[in-house]
Amino acid sequence: EGVFGHMNGGGGCDDVSVFCGECQSRAESYFAGNQLPCCVEEVVRKGIEAYNYVIDNYSDDLIAYRAAVEKELSLKAIAEAEKIEDRIVAEFNCVKEVYSAIPECA
Repeated sequence: EGVFGHMNGGGGCDDVSVFCGECQSRAESYFAGNQLPCCVEEVVRKGIEAYNYVIDNYSDDLIAYRAAVEKELSLKAIAEAEKIEDRIVAEFNCVKEVYSAIPECA
């Protein structure tokens, strides 16, 4: 069953686009007594490290690219893109919070 089965045990956690909230709480409760296989845990940690690396090392470039692209978009398109960005960042931060709190695999 694993973490995904546990998360969807009460229903509603079968769409990976929404993790924050109830699904996050269910994942946290799963990890209170369980652990991921070492190979899966390593993939998750590497993904988090890669995200942090991009933010730490390329934020200025991404901001410059964003400004260049925004010059070609309507205000409505920019607002929609910002809304999507905010949601993606929030969801990733919820995932990062859960997986950063579990003990490293031995």
